[in-house]
Amino acid sequence: MDGQQKLWIATFLSQRSGKNPGAAETADALIAAWQDIAAALHSIIGRQGIAALYDRSVSLTSRKHPWLAGSRAGTDNFMDSEALRSVVAQQNASDAAAGAGEFLQTFYDVLISLIGGALCEQLLLPIREAPTHADHEIRNL
Repeated sequence: MDGQQKLWIATFLSQRSGKNPGAAETADALIAAWQDIAAALHSIIGRQGIAALYDRSVSLTSRKHPWLAGSRAGTDNFMDSEALRSVVAQQNASDAAAGAGEFLQTFYDVLISLIGGALCEQLLLPIREAPTHADHEIRNL
């Protein structure tokens, strides 16, 4: 992965978090970003696919940020976005930003490893260009 791809993930989260965000703002931005990403992928890989990618990303990211482990998807593919929001919001601002950014980056990396960079970019381009949270929530896919 090149530096530009890593930069857009950090910029993406930063734009949604605002200037000097606390952990709660970072958590809200992460959930909004996650819901937009899940909505973009839902018709292609479905609820189970999204849950599997989410769970794998949380598992990998929790190696460096163990506090994320409590937000893994359940065996019924239930992803509790409120649990993710809660564990991020409970951290200090810098840990929240680091964990949230790494979670999104890991998700992106896992997605690229499965479908390739070109398709991943095509699917997520609308989110990158217009980072606005969808009016409908994909809460707890």
